[in-house]
Amino acid sequence: MRRANTRGLRFVAPFFLLLVFSVQLAQSQPAGNFVKDVMDHKGDIQWITYKTPTLPDDVCTLLSACTGAAAKVAALPPATIHGRKVGRALFLTEVKKQQTIILEHQVPGSEVYFFQLGPDGSLQKTAYLETGKTFLVIANSLAQPIFQADMKDWQAWVAKPAPAKGN
Repeated sequence: MRRANTRGLRFVAPFFLLLVFSVQLAQSQPAGNFVKDVMDHKGDIQWITYKTPTLPDDVCTLLSACTGAAAKVAALPPATIHGRKVGRALFLTEVKKQQTIILEHQVPGSEVYFFQLGPDGSLQKTAYLETGKTFLVIANSLAQPIFQADMKDWQAWVAKPAPAKGN
């Protein structure tokens, strides 16, 4: 009788684990395809042209980015997140002749994250800098909470209708 109970658990346990991992994977993927949305609306985006910030050379090297023309840049308005001022920028650059998006999350005087997105909008690589140290590539899982929070704001930003031209 006891043997039958453990046999049932052997079938239920893998199913339960698969369900848990599926939910976690679904939560880690951004809703929609942010990269496609940006590419579809890049003509409507207000790109920064005056004193345009650039991607640091170390980030270009670590993420194997910046192989084409200079990156276009757009920014979210500064925000206060968890009591800290945060600046966020979107860089449209090239990797192997394909346009690529890199998002920046910067807490002045503290830390900077650069998130490289894949064509499907998923997080591909993360470069991280802590003030006083050198840039390094970190596991995406370490940066996921910040990436997910920023993606919500970026998706809301790209979903806004563009202001009428000429105003």
